[in-house]
Amino acid sequence: MKKTGSPHGPKGLYEKTRRPFIHCCSVLACCLSLTPLTLKAETETIDKPTGIYSSSIGRGEALANEHALGALIRVKWNQLEPSPGAFNWALIEDQIDSMDDYSEGKLWSLAIIAGKESPQWLYDEADSFVINSMLGDVSIPKFWDLQVQLRLQDLALALAAEYGDDPRMSLVYLPQMTSNGVEGHFNGVPLSTLEAAGLTPDNWIEAVTTAATSFALALPSKAIAVEVHTVLADSAIAETIINRLWDDPALEQRVGAAMWWLSGKDSYQTELLAVLREYPGDLYAQVIGRSDQSDRFLDGDYASVFAQAKELGIRYIEPWERELTYHTHDLLLA
Repeated sequence: MKKTGSPHGPKGLYEKTRRPFIHCCSVLACCLSLTPLTLKAETETIDKPTGIYSSSIGRGEALANEHALGALIRVKWNQLEPSPGAFNWALIEDQIDSMDDYSEGKLWSLAIIAGKESPQWLYDEADSFVINSMLGDVSIPKFWDLQVQLRLQDLALALAAEYGDDPRMSLVYLPQMTSNGVEGHFNGVPLSTLEAAGLTPDNWIEAVTTAATSFALALPSKAIAVEVHTVLADSAIAETIINRLWDDPALEQRVGAAMWWLSGKDSYQTELLAVLREYPGDLYAQVIGRSDQSDRFLDGDYASVFAQAKELGIRYIEPWERELTYHTHDLLLA
């Protein structure tokens, strides 16, 4: 939980004002850079990923499948940045090496898992709240806490310094303060728990759009994806988030929406599916489960996933790693 400390004296004043001052300077720097970035975008197209990516890397065998154009690298934030400003980039490099053991030069997307996998030092700096999950009670930093936003901006800038010019990094998912740290949901958590923590439609919209903007401005040549679910039983929250980000001219239509629940069914999150059908921006997706989990797909048919993807205009799909490793449905992936 948040440390209180003493607000009095020169040292207290310094600690109280240091990070907001740094944040203001960073925002000013980003704002000053918007004009040249916008002019550049008129003559230079940002490469956004398309096609099939493995949803994970494992030992790398999935990348030997000719239909896999790339793979998703997943890292936990608390392992990537165990202390403030100290990064273990080997967690990413090792997965790239595993890809390259079975392929050459294939692209990768990145999901830095936040939520309960946020660093312990962030819990010391920011407010958090407890939810009940499959793992029992877990604590999650509040997305709308200013210190969380500042630290996410720091993370985005560090990622940009390390990989911002790497042409193989094709997509970055927004780390989110949610149940699993990437997907935008609190599935199974009572509304009363979220409301008691202070979560509201307005502060959630502001938190997600602010964090996504930090990543987009830090990574001006990369596509960003925000995974969306229905939050607080209201699909309008996700609708507002994705449309506000897509319509922001400063972000150059680089921030798209993602759904990690592509199933072929219309019965799950029906209202949000209707929103995504009308959404004018880029759509990225991950299949909801393995192909042998037939109950997760429309009429038990894995092919319905790809029919739904075509209907929604999804540009990028992550089947589970096993489909590519064991060639379970190569004809559907072609």
